[in-house]
Amino acid sequence: MDDYICNMIRLPLLVLLTILLLNSCKKGEISADEVKIDVPQTVSQSENTLEVDSERRRYAWQKPELVIERLGNIEGKIIADIGAGTGYFSFRLIRQAKKVIAVDIDPNMINLIEIFKENLDSIQQPKIETRLATADNPLLGNEEVDVVIIINTIGYIQDRRAYLNNLKRSLKPGGEIMIVDFKMKRIPDDIAPPMEYRVNLLTLENLLTELGYHTIDTDDRSLEYQFIVKAHKGQ
Repeated sequence: MDDYICNMIRLPLLVLLTILLLNSCKKGEISADEVKIDVPQTVSQSENTLEVDSERRRYAWQKPELVIERLGNIEGKIIADIGAGTGYFSFRLIRQAKKVIAVDIDPNMINLIEIFKENLDSIQQPKIETRLATADNPLLGNEEVDVVIIINTIGYIQDRRAYLNNLKRSLKPGGEIMIVDFKMKRIPDDIAPPMEYRVNLLTLENLLTELGYHTIDTDDRSLEYQFIVKAHKGQ
């Protein structure tokens, strides 16, 4: 197994502990109410818990605050986080957004986000919804969301044309899609996936244009290892 895959599944000790607790819950050995998880809200808070070095490194190269800033004003907006994983971006987005739909095809990731939600206050909890999807369908309704983000995931979607076209249907008029993924250049193996799981930036821009997305805006300088592409559905 390559270094990138190993590091992607090498979750913080906190997450590994959660998985064990989830298994215990299923066996009836411990109730879900007894599981206590601190949802990381800032890097410093994470460092005071059980965050491992790989997570701190990701913060350095991923620059989540910068990525979210590129979305502009998201107050009052509903956002779909495709490939949400453990909620790395989802939990950050709910600080400003009206609601975040955390979409993933892995039920274990969905379960983890649900457990993390329990530590949010009564105002924040309703702002995040999990949705177990399939590999070829995010299971979003027609014009359900204002914004779609796809971070570190687009290269794993096999039929990108059909998937992105489906997402266009899910966006409200004037809605926006933002894709963040790895550049086609030499990147440390423990950070980026192999080339077969990356998408050429020009290919992605052309595909979005062909599907009828408007105002294709590309930023391949702000992040060392990744590009940011934004596009609009149009009115």
